[in-house]
Amino acid sequence: MEVKEWLNNNELSCNIFNKKYRDNEESFDEFLDRVSHGYEPVKKLIEEKKFMFGGRILASRGVKNRKVTYSNCYVIAPPEDNLESIFDTAKKLARTYSYGGGCGVDVSKLAPNGATVHNAAKTTSGTTSFMDFYSYVTGLIGQCGRRGALMLSIDCTHPDLEEFINLKTQKDVCTKANISVRISDDFMKAVENDDDWIMTFYRPESDETITKTKKARELFRLLALRNWEWAEPGILYWDRIQNYNLLDNTDFKYAGVNPCAEEPLPAGGSCLLGSINLAEFVKNPFKKDACVDFDALEQAVFVSVVALNQVLIEGLRLHPLDEQQDSVRDYRQIGLGTMGLGDMLIKLGIKYGSEESLKIIDVIYRHIATSAVMQSLELAKAHGCYRECNTEKLTESNFIKNLNLPTATLDEIKEYGLYNSQLLTCAPTGSIGTMLEVSTGIEPNFALSYTRRTQSLDGKDTYYNV
Repeated sequence: MEVKEWLNNNELSCNIFNKKYRDNEESFDEFLDRVSHGYEPVKKLIEEKKFMFGGRILASRGVKNRKVTYSNCYVIAPPEDNLESIFDTAKKLARTYSYGGGCGVDVSKLAPNGATVHNAAKTTSGTTSFMDFYSYVTGLIGQCGRRGALMLSIDCTHPDLEEFINLKTQKDVCTKANISVRISDDFMKAVENDDDWIMTFYRPESDETITKTKKARELFRLLALRNWEWAEPGILYWDRIQNYNLLDNTDFKYAGVNPCAEEPLPAGGSCLLGSINLAEFVKNPFKKDACVDFDALEQAVFVSVVALNQVLIEGLRLHPLDEQQDSVRDYRQIGLGTMGLGDMLIKLGIKYGSEESLKIIDVIYRHIATSAVMQSLELAKAHGCYRECNTEKLTESNFIKNLNLPTATLDEIKEYGLYNSQLLTCAPTGSIGTMLEVSTGIEPNFALSYTRRTQSLDGKDTYYNV
């Protein structure tokens, strides 16, 4: 099969394939062999457009003579409140970008603006000045048709919170980074009750506590306003993130999120992404008896989990930093997600966002989650659980309890554990979804046709009819 035939001779789709994922002049069959690495079940899914690896895997797997990672994104250990750590973080960012990975960094440990420092400056310029520095580093490193991606986050208890929220209103500041605020349940309760919100930071070097107080509701309204105006900052509901995962009843802590915020990760953690195209799992599409092919979907999840873990093991030595290799080896994080949900609902004759759609979505994603856990269990039985796995506590995690697995399966998890500490995520799938001409991520189709502008494909503004 030729690429044009596979992609319905769509100009934008073919350009995405040729300029982002094709290795030199390889044929479509050579591309399939390279990215599947000889695993026929996943090769078949890709050919049928039922599954697609994340872009970094498509572009990098099996490529020779280049230092490239298979992981889309990483989380770097948060910088400590000293210049050495701040600049070490910049060095880690630069090295990771050079291998093709994006990064997330939380800056909540950095002292706020005006804090006393014992050097020539006398006071620190605060978190936002160093954020702009990290943004600058991100813009420096090219990635062959892509640029580095960066997420910077800050906790809602930090005294620089208001300055952080207003950051993107300044011209040419932090232009190469996404920014998000870690919001707690306590903050949201303060918003509801219109209470004061106290932001504090203690700096042991100067034995100084910096405190600011604002109305929580005013801060939240400002956050909403800036997001409406600039699409940033985003919100990370951090208590929800920490308290609903496969490790939520252990001492494990997330250090931050990747650039598009779909995957929280520990320090050094990476996300190996792949997405199932739900649009291809509808029987009798557009007819009254249209339905989801759950058997085929289950098998696709089984194959996808195996395939992503093959990439994980194969790519261990390709991570740019030792801390990344250690984290991936110890926790084995993968991120299986979906695309084409909007198209699936159209084929089923169900309106996106309706009560009916919410019910079927719940069934679909519970089915995906259960299938992913079952396959990770099978891999653990065959090859052992991930190094940091606590088999006894695993079955008591909120995520596992919510699946209502059979007692026999829970007993097996207690005995064998799971192969992965993280299994699922919903990435945006901007490029691969567009290439396959399906709705991206979990988003609906916002228009039947539109004009799309892209800079990354041709190095200049290019417009496509979609």
